[in-house]
Amino acid sequence: MAVRRRSSSKVATTVNKSPSAEVKVTKYSKPIEIKKVTETPTKTRRFATTRPDEPKISLEEYVTDFKIRMQINNYEVMEFLEDCKKWYNTSSPYVVKAFNFVKDKVQEFSATPVEKKEEDKPAE
Repeated sequence: MAVRRRSSSKVATTVNKSPSAEVKVTKYSKPIEIKKVTETPTKTRRFATTRPDEPKISLEEYVTDFKIRMQINNYEVMEFLEDCKKWYNTSSPYVVKAFNFVKDKVQEFSATPVEKKEEDKPAE
């Protein structure tokens, strides 16, 4: 029985709906509208772009502020280390148990002899 084939030409045609948009149409797809890219307005800076002429606080205030910030940092680091110690003490028994289990299984498998299969040899 003869089968009639369709032509397999997928020719893209360009249809202009408006001067700002192009539409491409192919035989087997929906029209895709291609829009021209426009620049988005840039945001203005919310902070000063230049350095002030003179600082608003004195040197002593800078030093005390630095000392306070270092005390806060030291406290946070010590708390982090305490949390790490708690995590280590909680998880270490389970890690040791898993390690010992795997080690025992590896030793058990390495101690058992491996049975060799006799392959069928061709008859001579």
